[in-house]
Amino acid sequence: MYSFDASAIIHAWDNYPISNSLMTSLWDWIAIKIDQGEFVISEVALNETSNKSPDCVSWLKERNLRVLPLTQQTLELALEIKHLLGIEEKYHPKGVDENDLFIISTAKINSTVLITEENRQPNLPNIDIRTKYKIPAVCNLQEVQVRNINFRNY
Repeated sequence: MYSFDASAIIHAWDNYPISNSLMTSLWDWIAIKIDQGEFVISEVALNETSNKSPDCVSWLKERNLRVLPLTQQTLELALEIKHLLGIEEKYHPKGVDENDLFIISTAKINSTVLITEENRQPNLPNIDIRTKYKIPAVCNLQEVQVRNINFRNY
C-alpha cells in the first residue's frame, strides 16, 4: 500500500493534468489503484492538499480515496521522531515541520510506502543538525525506517 504526501499528489495533479487527453490513462490508472486500496492518504496530507489544490481533493474524494486518520499512536510516534531529530520548540525552515512528522508517523503506523516529492538530500547535514532533514532523510533514519519514493519512480 502507498500513501501520498501532499507534495506528491499536488505534483502529479499539476504536472500531469487530468484535463490533458494524454494524461487520461494515468488518472484512470490512479483511480483503479484507489479502488483497489493500493493508494491512500493521511488526513494531514489531504488537508494540506485541500489548501493548495481543492480540485485535486474533490477528484480524490469522488473516488473515495481512503483517508488514514491522525491517531493517538501517530501523535506519539511523531513526538518521538521530533525528539530524535533534536527539535526543541521551533522547526528549522529547511527541515521537516509538524505536519511532515504526522505524515511520516501515519505511514509508519499503517505500514505504507510514502510517496513524496520532497527533495532527497544526498549529502545530509551533520548528525548534530538533524533538524534540517527533509522527509526522505527522516524516513530513512534507522530508528524510523519508512520506505519512500517519489511519484515518477513509482
